[in-house]
Amino acid sequence: MSRAPVSAQRGFTLIELLVAVTILAVVAVLGWRGLDAVARSRDDASRAFTTSSRLADGMQQFGDDLRHAVSQGPGLPAVSVLGGGLFIVRRPAQPLGGDVRADVGAGVGLPPNAGELQVVRWTVQDGALKRSASSPTDSRAVLQAALQNSTAPLLTILPGVVSMQVQFYRYAGIGLLQQSGAWVNAGTAANAANASSNTPASSASAAAAAANALAANAATPAAVRLRLQFTDKALTGDLQRDFLLDDRE
Repeated sequence: MSRAPVSAQRGFTLIELLVAVTILAVVAVLGWRGLDAVARSRDDASRAFTTSSRLADGMQQFGDDLRHAVSQGPGLPAVSVLGGGLFIVRRPAQPLGGDVRADVGAGVGLPPNAGELQVVRWTVQDGALKRSASSPTDSRAVLQAALQNSTAPLLTILPGVVSMQVQFYRYAGIGLLQQSGAWVNAGTAANAANASSNTPASSASAAAAAANALAANAATPAAVRLRLQFTDKALTGDLQRDFLLDDRE
């Protein structure tokens, strides 16, 4: 009796294995590129959110400094531009319940540091917007020294900032005649027009130049315009913000 031949078992050929491996490799590459794109998008979104948050916090701090700016007469203007930086003489933050606008000589019961002031400086250095603040004091000499101190330690507020421009809004008239005004650059003749001093702007010494700049900024402007230029990947272009000053003379 004859037996039917048993068919030989057939496996995968080398070509089939190579094709399968190639397909799996292509799928893996496509999957990895998709995951990498998602991760990059997540990182970019996180970086943009962090930058936007720091910018918002910085502008809030800038506005707070200007809201509490106060002029102390010649030599201590409320706001002044010296050496490319914006200096602000302001009332420091008070404890909860403290009256930051109280007159020290008005009576008792005021915060112990109600009459103290500090000097805040805003500038751009090393590609970042930075801020410094002096210790609160009621000494006029100490405040004047801090106002002309361009080497105080700075805190980085926002990286990726390459330039900062500051303009003042000044009215053309006096008193009730202040019906119109214009934005002027600090240190120019237009800015010095309403100043309380007519000291010449040209001087050979740095000390005299600083004194002239303070004289040009003696009159508190109605508003301050801040322009920042960004080059960071998460924040590019220009930003312009206008801030009103409550304590305008």
